[in-house]
Order: sequence, then C-alpha cells, then structure tokens
Amino acid sequence: MNQMRVKNIFTDESGRKTMEINVLPSKYCTFGCVFCPLGHDGRIKTDKAFHFSETDGFLLSLSEQIDREKPDVLFINSMGEPFSNDQLEDFINLAKSKNIKVSLYSNGYLLGNPEYARLASLCDEVSCEIKAVDEASFQKFQRPLEGCTLEQYLDNMAGFRKNYKGEFVAYICLVKGMNDDPKCVARIRENLSRVNPDRVIVETVTDEKLGKSFGVSSDCLEEMQRAILKD
Repeated sequence: MNQMRVKNIFTDESGRKTMEINVLPSKYCTFGCVFCPLGHDGRIKTDKAFHFSETDGFLLSLSEQIDREKPDVLFINSMGEPFSNDQLEDFINLAKSKNIKVSLYSNGYLLGNPEYARLASLCDEVSCEIKAVDEASFQKFQRPLEGCTLEQYLDNMAGFRKNYKGEFVAYICLVKGMNDDPKCVARIRENLSRVNPDRVIVETVTDEKLGKSFGVSSDCLEEMQRAILKD
C-alpha cells in the first residue's frame, strides 16, 4: 500500500469535514517512542527534510480528491514528522489555493528550527505533544535523537507559540509508568503553562496491542484529566 495517501475523511468535534493525509512514504521522526503505534521496523530517526519521488503524484491526486470531497480542513497527520517531506509547503499551498484550512500535527520538537517554524506558521492550527515530565522519562520512553533534551523540546514549542497567530493545541498522552502518577500533575501543568496552548486534549495510548502495556485505565484518565485541566 502507498503510505502517502488520504488516510481518512471525518467530521471533527467542531462539525468540520476533515480530510486527513499522510505526506511520508514511511516512518520518519525525531523520536523512537516505545509506545509508538507505528512500530519501529524501518523507522528513520532524523531531523532532516527529504525529497520523495511519490510527492508530486500524490499532490495531483490530492487536488482531485479535494475537489471531489470538498473538505473544510486538510489535516496533515503523518507517519512521523511532516517536516521530513521537503515539499510540505506545496501541500499547505494546495489547500490554501482551494480556501481550505490546514491543521498540522507534529510532536513539536522541530518547531525550534526557523524554517520548520515558518512552515507551521502558514497553518491555521498546529497540534503538538507533551508526554514526558522529566529528562529521565523523556530519554527512556521517547528515545529522541542524540542531543535532544526535554528542556529544549519545551523551549522550542514555547518559542513558536509566542509568535504563532493560529490555534495551538497541546495533546497530553498519559502513558503507564511514565506520567500517570498523580504526582506528575503539577509538572504537566507547569509544562502546559510554559507552552501556553489555546486548547488541551488529554488522552492515553489506545492502540490494540500497545494499549495493554502503556494505556491507563478509564478511571485514571478521567481523574488525571480533571486534575490537569482544572482552572
């Protein structure tokens, strides 16, 4: 199956028809998270952008699908970091040319790169992740590129947020054994305050296989969600 494709068409929580796409041919990411539902076989851990021969063909196909489906939002949610495709701006421009809003999902680390931050700033909505609560858990569970630190990660997102004019969304993923202890709530809230998102979504690992090892119970999720989101 060609991985660079339209993944799904759905109605989001705001009632918008959303077309979700993957702009990568395989797994390219700055992290190698132990709980990643995409697995680790064939993953390329990188912070670089690459040229993929499939991109031009997918852009043509995508344009036709957009004309046919007429979505309100193009949701770029890839197998890793969308910045790894050096033609990411072409996808954004395609949507903009058709008066469609663009939502971009990234883990957020690369927002410290000026060029990647520029690309993200072209989007109407940018979603990022906050998982680890300290450096030890960041290195153990998210396994970033050598030299990456949690402090820099948070700085990259906070720096981007200061200048970004669109909606900035933070996803808090509760992972068993990493950040599901009630003692982690204060640190999560501290990190959220630092990044200052417009909206926060608290979730857990739901993959059929990985959920058993890394997902938290519904009671834990509800309790932590209330504590994290309280005013």
